[in-house]
Amino acid sequence: MTRSQLITDLATLGPWLASLSATETSLSEELSAELTAAFHSVISREIYRNGWFEPREVKQSLNGIARWLNHETLHAFSSPYAYHEFRPSLGLILAGNLPMVGFHDVLCGLLSGYTLQIKLSSDDQQLIPLLLRGLTELNPAYAELIHVNPQKLSGFDAVIGTGSDSTLLHFQSYFKNIPHLLRGNRTSIAILRGDETAEELHALGCDIFQYFGRGCRNVTHLIVPEGYSFDAFFEAILPFQTVIQNKKYGNNYDYNRAIHLLSNHPLLDNGFLILLESTALHPPLAMLHYHHYTDRSEAIEYINQHRDKIQCVSGTVEVPFGKTQQPRIDDFADGINTMEWLEHALK
Repeated sequence: MTRSQLITDLATLGPWLASLSATETSLSEELSAELTAAFHSVISREIYRNGWFEPREVKQSLNGIARWLNHETLHAFSSPYAYHEFRPSLGLILAGNLPMVGFHDVLCGLLSGYTLQIKLSSDDQQLIPLLLRGLTELNPAYAELIHVNPQKLSGFDAVIGTGSDSTLLHFQSYFKNIPHLLRGNRTSIAILRGDETAEELHALGCDIFQYFGRGCRNVTHLIVPEGYSFDAFFEAILPFQTVIQNKKYGNNYDYNRAIHLLSNHPLLDNGFLILLESTALHPPLAMLHYHHYTDRSEAIEYINQHRDKIQCVSGTVEVPFGKTQQPRIDDFADGINTMEWLEHALK
């Protein structure tokens, strides 16, 4: 399997994935109607397996991946890096907090010439295997290159693992003797100027509420000017109030609101989001932390102090409001270039 053939096959999947999230799906000439029907069934029923995976969230992930899968993007992304013709083996331990969030690691492994042993998260068992089934329909040879949920991950030459900070400690011990790229908890923040437009604040709402705030690229902390009023912010995010209809999100909101009210913590609350003044980076679900700055340099200092726990900063030139959950193909997790790491992991 050459990289050129791989890119051609991946690019075939792109339009098909995009069509799966459309109102009317156009059947692919290269992929079976049975596979398309199976994917539609999983999109509609995944919420019964994982209450966070509503059809809207699954379709957002599909669209994000589809944007990567075209010849031009894949070629520009992969061409600077080596392709291992001798097919080393890569173990992948994938996260499952968002639908198909681990696919970027799968993509990087394939484009670098590795065979893959993939350990799926128990929270996301259906979607990535269906996507990879599309590759095997295009070329049965992929079945020899990609092994999903083997009984035991073993015999691999390098490993990429994603999990909680406590899981990370276990990974570090278990994989200490082989090349490893391990990721723990991260979150994202936003710095507000104080004069944002209603459109900008609504876009910030996308960064907060997409995927119910469960991703490392979701904004969970705001740094605001001294004396900032949240009235315009609350008005702009009102269209996102439907998140409270998700049972899991609603339970988190009710629980955290009760805990903080019983503790007499001063809260800002609009009925579906709780704001608590705190310099702590990670709030519970359905909450935002915020703190004030008098000079923008204080905000920059806070970011620098927590750099190893921050995925991205919303409201900047690099990541405008509303774009945190629309990463480019080269927006690598934790700021570590996965393609570059895979190129040099075995040296």
